[in-house]
Amino acid sequence: MRLKTALEYLFVFTFLISAGCAGLPPIVCPDNSAALDKQSFSRELNTLFPTDSFQFVHAIELTMAGNHSAMLMGVVNIHPRHRAIHCVIMTLEGLVLFEADHTAEAFTIHRAIPPFDSQALARGLVSDIELIFFNPRGRLDAWGTLENKNTILRFSEPDGGTIDIVISPDRTIWTQNVRTGSHRIKRWVKYIFPKATTNRRSPVFPKSITLTAEFPSRYTLTMTLTDANLISNTQPLR
Repeated sequence: MRLKTALEYLFVFTFLISAGCAGLPPIVCPDNSAALDKQSFSRELNTLFPTDSFQFVHAIELTMAGNHSAMLMGVVNIHPRHRAIHCVIMTLEGLVLFEADHTAEAFTIHRAIPPFDSQALARGLVSDIELIFFNPRGRLDAWGTLENKNTILRFSEPDGGTIDIVISPDRTIWTQNVRTGSHRIKRWVKYIFPKATTNRRSPVFPKSITLTAEFPSRYTLTMTLTDANLISNTQPLR
């Protein structure tokens, strides 16, 4: 009996280790006639990542280890052409907990109250915002469909990792799966879009975004869109 129990534990342990180191999901490659050309590729990404400068306001639920959670408000100005960000995180009462600017040249923290006064946490937070709103930096290596009929775009990142962008058939659910070079999930982002309607001329943004960080620190950001406005001045200034 003890031997059987030990073997069962060994099987479960081996399964978990194997799942954590599993390979990339296999892609069913499209026919040449349906291959994604550059124009179609850009159009797909522009649905998820705005090309113009915008200000977004989100209600945020931050959940950390031990099921500790907090309700916050977030305001982020994005300038995709410059890959520049200005972000503010505040309490529901309006107390600013964190404010920072990030450009290709500099990362400047204007205000940081614990726990956001950690340099590592601050950089990680801004990096997550960049992941949510900007195109992957890497090269598009493969595209096609998965076994569940979802569309997939696979990017190779400069650090050896990969980013999979997966699109549901009805285009209401998009995900980003960020993996290390050993295929371990590092970040997972889920975007929920409203149902498509006809005669829609204005940009459509996700009504909710959920980012889950797996390591080195595990936490979840659940962001519900409350406002979105085009920024007329496209320079990355506050």
